[in-house]
Amino acid sequence: MTFFAATLLLIALALITVPVLVLLIQVVVAFPAWRKRPVPQGHRPRIAILVPAHDEVDGVSATVANLLGQLQPGDRLLVIADNCSDRTAEVARAAGAEVHERFDANRRGKGYALDFGVQCLRADPPEVMLIIDADCLVSEGAIDRLCRTAMQCRQPVQGLYLMHAAAAASSMKKIAEFAWIVKNQVRPLGFLRLGLPCQLMGTGMAFPWATISSAALANGHIVEDMKLGIDLAGAGTPPIFCPEAVVHSNFPTSTEGTQSQRTRWEHGHISMTLNMAPKLLLEVPGNGAPAWSDLH
Repeated sequence: MTFFAATLLLIALALITVPVLVLLIQVVVAFPAWRKRPVPQGHRPRIAILVPAHDEVDGVSATVANLLGQLQPGDRLLVIADNCSDRTAEVARAAGAEVHERFDANRRGKGYALDFGVQCLRADPPEVMLIIDADCLVSEGAIDRLCRTAMQCRQPVQGLYLMHAAAAASSMKKIAEFAWIVKNQVRPLGFLRLGLPCQLMGTGMAFPWATISSAALANGHIVEDMKLGIDLAGAGTPPIFCPEAVVHSNFPTSTEGTQSQRTRWEHGHISMTLNMAPKLLLEVPGNGAPAWSDLH
């Protein structure tokens, strides 16, 4: 074997071994039973919840009702009906949400919808802004815990986002449900116990207004949550995991919906990794230090 071939082999082994080793550490550290932490006390911030919705007429009403039940006087719930071709805006408005419609055939994607929502809030900004997808429900007390934690730590906070397969779902869907638990619960819990940040999961997220209002949201990335998490970490405000605040939704039941979701996860994450990895490897970490002591 030539020196060049041996070098390539070592690099390949490192690329395989390092992720496996990280996963092993996360699983081992996360394994002991998790003790539920008390809700942060003190000032309860005024919040705004953004619900980006693209043709979500079937589920948006339940989501709005679920969220309204956890709001307090002065809070706002905005549904951003983004390039909708159905009755999403009408149904959300009837359910009690403040609805803003956006139509732009050239600038499509969740990132643009979120940026539009932030602009709608600038005239009367909240202290903390949350993002909940239009097909999600949140557990009791989750909104209060997320916003209080973000206010206390002055950092983005990611709740525990789980997806469930139907009782009669195929074995592949059941495997996907288990893989989702490993990805969104076990791995970030392991990092939390090590005092490290987590990835953003696209929903169940809370941000101090100063952080989200200055973020570059207007983009068409299909994994906009991954990009936002990387941007925030680079700015010295990495997201922290809050496993007590649970958000959940269901896997798509249609073949088309499943394929679309799979394409987003696989192609989007691979593309983002290839584009961002070289830059991140060359960057020196900044001086921003997360307030982990506030959470332990």
